[in-house]
Amino acid sequence: MDLSFYFKYYLLYLENKFMGYPIVIRLTVLIVMALICIYLFSLVRFVWINRRIRKKEKIKERLINRLDGRIHSILSNSDNLSEKHIQEKLSDVFSIIKSKRKDLITDLLIDISDELKKGNAHWNEENYKTLIYSLEIPMFWESELMSNSSNRRHEALRKLDDLGKGFTSSILMRSTNHKNKELRKQARAAVLKYDNIDPYKFLDDSFDQDFNALDEILIHRFLAEKSNNGRLPVLSRWVINAKNVNFKAFMIREIGKFKQTECSTFLVSLLQDELPPILKSAIIYSLGELNCFEQEERFIQMYPIANSEVQKSIIDALVNFNTQTGLDFLTKQFFKSTDNEQKVHLAYSIKKFGEQGRISLENLSARSNDFERKIFDQVKYQLS
Repeated sequence: MDLSFYFKYYLLYLENKFMGYPIVIRLTVLIVMALICIYLFSLVRFVWINRRIRKKEKIKERLINRLDGRIHSILSNSDNLSEKHIQEKLSDVFSIIKSKRKDLITDLLIDISDELKKGNAHWNEENYKTLIYSLEIPMFWESELMSNSSNRRHEALRKLDDLGKGFTSSILMRSTNHKNKELRKQARAAVLKYDNIDPYKFLDDSFDQDFNALDEILIHRFLAEKSNNGRLPVLSRWVINAKNVNFKAFMIREIGKFKQTECSTFLVSLLQDELPPILKSAIIYSLGELNCFEQEERFIQMYPIANSEVQKSIIDALVNFNTQTGLDFLTKQFFKSTDNEQKVHLAYSIKKFGEQGRISLENLSARSNDFERKIFDQVKYQLS
């Protein structure tokens, strides 16, 4: 008899033995075996990942030892060095670093550049550009942007953004309609920042159908940079074209933040009773930021029938107007309000009216209950 006979015999024996146990025991054994397999797989994966990380750290450490000082001298040099000069400085390792571990070289360049900038040391941007193009760093990450892996594209977008160089619109556009929304938004944000031909193209489409608070931060930074350079267009264009309500409200608020007074008449025309509260609130906020004093009486009339979100915007607008009429109105509303959170907001707002606000708070405090007095004490302490 050969071994296969004994193997089949004992296999059938164990199978029959196992099937003879109650169902609960059989299920327990199967679950335990599955957990053991998961544990072993996790252990092997952990060891593999750990070895990979340690190997990467050792390579990076060797690169730092060999290149850190030389890259520092290149980037901090006050003279603009040619590509040939840079290659001579890195001659013994140039061929190696040009062909291998571009990701680690990228991290090293970014770290050294950040260190020089934060330390207020001289940082030569021309040498930085020459160095990264000599090592073909942007080209490497652009090729990663062509990958079918969304994770690799994510990393490539982050690295190119950190480098501050290397983006081309044609390569970015491949990711701007990706089904992965994080990658899609990241690519669209990069288009806003780096496209010199038509950076506003995605604002015409409300940036993204899933517009959220993080997108607001990205777009605000972009608009702030344009404003600092004196090239910010009139934002009402995107308010008119916006299909996404959240994006529309955001752009309306940006009009106020960037003090685009030429849009005030347009915003007043938008303020209708049938508008959603989020848009009403945004319009009132911006009209307050633009100091449209003539709207004060209208806001006061709207206050009693508005929801809490709109009421908060009206309160903030009245604070910006800083009139006695507004102060008197807010003072009356303090005792009328049944919402404790709204009372706190009203108290802080009244205090912002300066000396008249301080007097009004003291008068209110004298007629308040214990809880309301605690609000006033908190306001006086935090704003003192």
